[in-house]
Amino acid sequence: MVKKLLSIRILFAAAVTLSFAYGVFEARTYAYLARIFPFYISLVLFFLALINLVQEIRKTVQGTAEEEAGGTADLEVKWDIEMSQVLMKFLLFVGVIIILYGFIWLIGYPLSITIFIIVMYRYLSETKWIWALIAGLAGLGFLALVSKLLYMDWPEGIFKLPWPLG
Repeated sequence: MVKKLLSIRILFAAAVTLSFAYGVFEARTYAYLARIFPFYISLVLFFLALINLVQEIRKTVQGTAEEEAGGTADLEVKWDIEMSQVLMKFLLFVGVIIILYGFIWLIGYPLSITIFIIVMYRYLSETKWIWALIAGLAGLGFLALVSKLLYMDWPEGIFKLPWPLG
């Protein structure tokens, strides 16, 4: 019975639960405004992880965890995309992230992420320009609101821009 309760799934769920419990414990010592986000996020995630831990223990005790896992992997799958296309998409993704960091370094976070949202909506989602611009401006508005309400300073770039942009 003890060996059954020490499955890798339960150990992982317990480790995740303990890490969020530590987040709640540690966030209590922060200053009030610095505590708000980490404390409540850790608290919610702690309860969700605790629920997951209880479910994993129940599955293991009832013997349904092994049946769900199956124990084998299907390695004979025919993929619908070639490996060269996968590598190209991966390199494109990495390149976009590097370009985003370059823009953050140059012009700062708010304007960079706004441009990123507009470009991603326009070319990845293939929406119309008006919807891409609305999404980008909504993102910028959200960043400005969060910046004002929580007194947050976003990373500034080399080129100093006025408040909502830089």
